[in-house]
Amino acid sequence: MDLIPILSSVIVVATIVTIALAALSYLAFKMRDRKGRKRVPERPVFFRRYWPEELSERGRGGPES
Repeated sequence: MDLIPILSSVIVVATIVTIALAALSYLAFKMRDRKGRKRVPERPVFFRRYWPEELSERGRGGPES
């Protein structure tokens, strides 16, 4: 039994599977991206903005100003 044809077929199959998975991943990303554009929140949902005390005390863009 020759080892070269087995290894070359493994490489070809691995390459084809990799390209197929990349294409499917790209399509899934595009579908998710298209679905996410419909509703975009105006403000962050999970995070609160951090304002350094120095800026908020001076009135330069802090939440109080």
